[in-house]
Amino acid sequence: MPQQSEAKYLWDLTEVPAGWSLATVIDAFVHLAAYAPADRALEALNGRLVELWASQPAEAQAWLERLGELNTATRAERLCEALRRHGAAECGKYKKWGGWRFSEAGLLREEPCRPAAERERLTALYLLKFHTRARCRELVERLEQAESQETARKRQKLEEEPSESRRLEAKLQSSQEECEQLRSRLAAAEAEVSDKASGLQAAQSESEELAHRAAAAESAAAQMQKELWRVQEEHSQCQERCEDLAHRLEAAGVQNAQTKEAYAAAEKQFEVQRTQGESCSYHALEGSKAELQIQNAVLQERCDQLRQQLAKAEAKVDLLQGLREEIGMYKERLREQVIKTKSCHRLDGGGGTSSDLLTRNLTPAPSDAAVDLDDEKSDLAEQLGYSLVDEDGASVLSGSSGYSVQQDCFMLDAIFKSRMDFFCQGKDLQKGSQVVAGDGETILEVVEISKESQATNVVDLQAGQATLRVTPDHPVQVPDEGGNSGRPLYMPAGKLKVGEKVMLDSGERVALTSAETRPMECSVLKIVFEPDLPVAVFSSPSCILSKGHKKKTQAGRRGGMCQRGKEASDPMDGASIPDTAAGEYMD
Repeated sequence: MPQQSEAKYLWDLTEVPAGWSLATVIDAFVHLAAYAPADRALEALNGRLVELWASQPAEAQAWLERLGELNTATRAERLCEALRRHGAAECGKYKKWGGWRFSEAGLLREEPCRPAAERERLTALYLLKFHTRARCRELVERLEQAESQETARKRQKLEEEPSESRRLEAKLQSSQEECEQLRSRLAAAEAEVSDKASGLQAAQSESEELAHRAAAAESAAAQMQKELWRVQEEHSQCQERCEDLAHRLEAAGVQNAQTKEAYAAAEKQFEVQRTQGESCSYHALEGSKAELQIQNAVLQERCDQLRQQLAKAEAKVDLLQGLREEIGMYKERLREQVIKTKSCHRLDGGGGTSSDLLTRNLTPAPSDAAVDLDDEKSDLAEQLGYSLVDEDGASVLSGSSGYSVQQDCFMLDAIFKSRMDFFCQGKDLQKGSQVVAGDGETILEVVEISKESQATNVVDLQAGQATLRVTPDHPVQVPDEGGNSGRPLYMPAGKLKVGEKVMLDSGERVALTSAETRPMECSVLKIVFEPDLPVAVFSSPSCILSKGHKKKTQAGRRGGMCQRGKEASDPMDGASIPDTAAGEYMD
C-alpha cells in the first residue's frame, strides 16, 4: 500500500483509475456524496460507475443483494436506499470522514475507532443530508438509463439471434458439405500418398540393394586390381628371368658352336697329321721311332683334350636342354596367369559401371614386352609341333567317335586342346597323344586313330562366335531338356537346324545361327579317346600371311662359325628364344 504522503485526497480525483473494482468505485461515490465541494470528482465517479454497472451486471446484482431486502416499491428506490445506507454505514466507522485519500490500487481509509453511539449519530446525520439523497437519486437515474440501454441492446440481440442462427446454420451446412468434400479429397490424397510411400519404400530398398551390390562390385574390383598388379609384377619378374635365361642360352650356344668348330678343326688337323704320319711311315721307315712315339703321344694328348672339350660341350648341350625346359616352364606359368586374368575378365565383364571399371583394369594396353612374349610363345609352339590359338574363341562340344554313326568323324585340320594349354591339329595326333576334354580339366588319351579316308559331304555349324566343320553323322552335344543330367545327349550334325541349341565348352546353351550341309571332298579321321568324354573341337581359322623384320647382324660373330654352329646344332635348338630386344622380330 502506498504511503499517505504519496496519495491524493479523494475530492481531487479527476479520472478513476482503471484498476478499481465496482465496489471500490461505489465506496468512493458514497464517501464524496456527503461532501459538498466534490462535483468534479463525483462526475468522474458517476461516469465510471455507469460503465462498470452496465458491463458487470452480475457483480452489481451481487453487491445489491449483499445489503439485504429493502422495503421499497421499485428497483430504483431500492438502489437509492441501498446507496444511502451503505454510505451511512461507511461514514460512522472512521474517525475522519472527509480526509480519505486514493491511489492507483484503491482507497486509503483511516482505522475504525469511533464508539457505537458516535457511529449511530453520524449514520443518522448522513441519512438526513439533502444533497446526499439528491446525488444518490441522480446516480440511480443514470444507472437505470444505462440498464435500459443495455436491455434494449439485449432485446435487439435476441431479435437478431434467429436470423443469425439461420445464417449460422446455413454456414454450418455449407461448412459440413465442404468438410465432406475435403474428407473425400483427403482420403484420395492419403491413398495417393500411400501408393507413393510404398513406391518410395520399394525404390529405397532397391537403392540400398544396388548400393550394396555396387560396394561389393567395387570391393571385387579393388581385389582384382590388387591381383592384377601382383600378376603383372610376377609377369615382369618371369620376363626378366626369361631374358636372363635367353642371354645365357645364347652365350652357351655361341660357346658350344665355338667348341664344335674347334673340335672339327682338331679332327681335321689330327687326320692330316695321321695321314702325314702314315706317309712318313711308308717313305721314311728309317726315321727315328722315338720321334714318332713323341709325336704320337702329343697327338694322343691333343685327342684327350679334344675329348674333354667334347664332354664339356655335351654337358653344355644338356644344360641348354635344361634351360629350354625351364623356359618352357616359365612360359607355361605366364600363359596360366594370362588365362586366369582373361577368365576373370569374362566373369566380370558387361555388368554396369563397376564391371566396366573392372574390365578396363583387367585389359592392360599392349606393350613391346607383351608382343615379344607372344612371339616367343608362338615360335616355341610351332617348333614343338603345336598351333597356338586364342582361348577366348568358343568351341562346340563334340562327342568322341564312339557316338558317331560312321567311323569318319574329325577333319584333318580340326584343332584339339593339348595338355600344355596349346592346340594341335587332328592330323598331328597319334596313338598316346593327350588332349583336354570339354570340361577343360579331364585329360583324354588317344587310344586308336585310323588312317585318312575321304568324305563327300560336310556340315558347317555356327553358334555365336563358335564354328565347327564335321561330317553329317558326327555326334554333337545338345542340351538335355528332359533333365537327365547324368548322361550327355548327342545328335548327328546333319540333323541339327538353325535355332536349335548346342553346348559350348563354357557350359552355355547357344542357339545355332547357321547349319549348312554342303558337298565337299575332304579327308577325315576316326579317333577313339579314353575315357570316352566330349571333347572341345575348333575349326581351323583362316590366317593372314605376314613376315617378320630382317635379322640384324650382331657384332663379334663370324659368319662361318654361326653357319656351322647352326648346321650342327640339335633340332630342338629352334625352340630357343631369339636374341632380339623387346618389340623386335627376326625371320
